[in-house]
Amino acid sequence: ERVKVKSGNSEIDAFLSRPKKKGRYPIVVVVSGSTFDDEYIQNMTAKFAQEKFVSISPNIFSLQKDSMTMDEKRKVLAEQITDENIFRDLEAAIDYLKQQKFAKRKKIGVTGFCFGGRCALMFAAHDKKIDAVVPFYGNLKTPAFANRKQDPVDIVNQIKIPVQGHYSENDEEIPLEQLKNFETNLKNQGTEVEVFTYQAPHGFFAYNRKSYNAEAAQLSWQRTIDFFKKNLN
Repeated sequence: ERVKVKSGNSEIDAFLSRPKKKGRYPIVVVVSGSTFDDEYIQNMTAKFAQEKFVSISPNIFSLQKDSMTMDEKRKVLAEQITDENIFRDLEAAIDYLKQQKFAKRKKIGVTGFCFGGRCALMFAAHDKKIDAVVPFYGNLKTPAFANRKQDPVDIVNQIKIPVQGHYSENDEEIPLEQLKNFETNLKNQGTEVEVFTYQAPHGFFAYNRKSYNAEAAQLSWQRTIDFFKKNLN
């Protein structure tokens, strides 16, 4: 269902899915990489619900309006949708779920795709209530136009929770050397981490895009579910 959550002084939309059977279930937050209305992101919450999680995807892009051009939306992303605002929206979604009788309050995971995967890693370092994080081809270092003060490579020492990453072996935005260094730094500081790479393009999980790769998507999904069940139950 579509719900509204209070974030700061405003309300934002979020997609929420939960198991039909009564009970309290662990929370998984899904962070979109481009638009709130992306069909596969909405359905991701339902897929988690089928695996006995409560899942929510808040609209971290609420400051972008449908009437805006792509250039205007990029400008809003760079100048107004700051990491602080994104964190506030993600925390608002979690606070909303904590008030619901079907959600466990102390078992929370976060996953995200592309820019959302990058945000998931940043949020994992920022919010100490998160128990596990699964980034899908999330930028480890964003380009200058994204206007980010820091990226995952800059705050790797703050990521203490278990990490499971899913990346493409030929992603121009995320060089393999950069990815391997990131993984090594996590391991050297004692963070539990496993990184998987796939012979598939960036965006391989999005079934509604040309980049979709069924084999990589299915394998990464099963690994994600096993990882969250291990760390959130």
